Order: sequence, then C-alpha cells, then structure tokens
Amino acid sequence: MQIMEENIEETREERMSYLINEYYQRIYVYCFHILRNQQDAEDAVQEVFIKAFQNNKLMTIDYYSAWLYKIAYHHCLNKVKRRSFFQLVTFDTRHHRNVAHTVSDDLELEEIMCKLKAKERALLLLRIIEDKDFAEIALILNITPATARKRFERVKEKVQALIERGGHND
Repeated sequence: MQIMEENIEETREERMSYLINEYYQRIYVYCFHILRNQQDAEDAVQEVFIKAFQNNKLMTIDYYSAWLYKIAYHHCLNKVKRRSFFQLVTFDTRHHRNVAHTVSDDLELEEIMCKLKAKERALLLLRIIEDKDFAEIALILNITPATARKRFERVKEKVQALIERGGHND
C-alpha cells in the first residue's frame, strides 16, 4: 500500500512541476498587473501554486489554465481588498522575461486603468493581455460566458467614455 501512495504523490509532484514550468511566469505577470507590486506578485504566485498543490482536485482538473487563473484572480482580489485601496495597474512588461505580450507603457492607458475597479482590470487583463476567450474567462471568474461578454462590453464602454472625456493633450 505504501508503494501506491508514493506513486500517487510522485504523480502529484510531477503534475505540479509541469504546472509550475508551464504557468508560473504567466500567473506571475497576471498577479503583477492586478497587484502592481513585484513583491506582492511574487508572494501571490507562490501562494497560488501552494493552494493548487494542496487542492484535492489537482489530479482531476481538465482546464489547468482556467483553474490556476481562477485561484490567482480570487487570491489577488483578496489581497487588494485587504490593502483597502486600489493601485494603478500598468502594463509595463519590461521587467518580465519570456512574456509573450508586449504592450506600450502609455501614460493615458495608466490613467484610465487607475480609474477602473480591480475586477474590471482583471477582466481586461484576461481578455486583452492574456487573450482568453469568454468561455475560459467565465470559468476563471465563476460566471457564465454571456455574463463575461456583457461585463467586458460594459468595461469597454467605460474605457471608451474615459478616453473621450480625457481628450488628447498634444
């Protein structure tokens, strides 16, 4: 019986090793964009993977990406709530190697993102930066795909209104 338990643990460890190798950097960048603090993001991504490893569902999950992003989403929102203030989310990826996406470090974008709620920023990050479809966003946020699409449309309209009100200072 002990041999079976060791094999199960090895399998869990191998699965976790795969997940860390495959998703660590992406989850880190996602956490960084929500938390806007390198140390908080490093702590958060470690805590996300610890929660994933401790979860009994580890060996039965079908969509690891959505599952990990969902853990990260809730963990980061809880961190933001605990801080009791929202920090500006920039899309500065200069400090992150091997990130597939590069986005300009535009001040206007930073000002707009600052005016959004953490949940709205998270939704934009998932859809635009992480290029997730509405079905996967729905899994992460624990909502329906139709709700994810509607919320995205509302955030998009809010951003467009902020852009129109801000004008261009050339």
